[in-house]
Amino acid sequence: MYTRGLLHEYKLEYTEAKQCYQNAVSINPSHIKSLQHLGLVYHYLGSQRLAEKTLRDAAKIDPNSHQTWYNLGMVLESLGEVEAASDCMATALEVETTNPILPILSIPVTFE
Repeated sequence: MYTRGLLHEYKLEYTEAKQCYQNAVSINPSHIKSLQHLGLVYHYLGSQRLAEKTLRDAAKIDPNSHQTWYNLGMVLESLGEVEAASDCMATALEVETTNPILPILSIPVTFE
């Protein structure tokens, strides 16, 4: 569902993308990428408060996701909440600079 959502989102088919991401989240409520993209799609469709709620939910699940904080900052800025948006952008920058380029789990383990 997530991958289908991406395809629709890239084709600017936001209503279809929203449905795919909602289905993905119903299967796995803690799938961060689905929540991130669902929040963005809500933003693109003009549902700013739903976008904010979805991205805040994602930030609770993974507070170390710079992409979630950045997206939340964009949404808050569009709502005119400049100070809160600035805080989110600062958090995104801080998280991005303290996280490794690759997640530790994606680095192959070698034994001697």
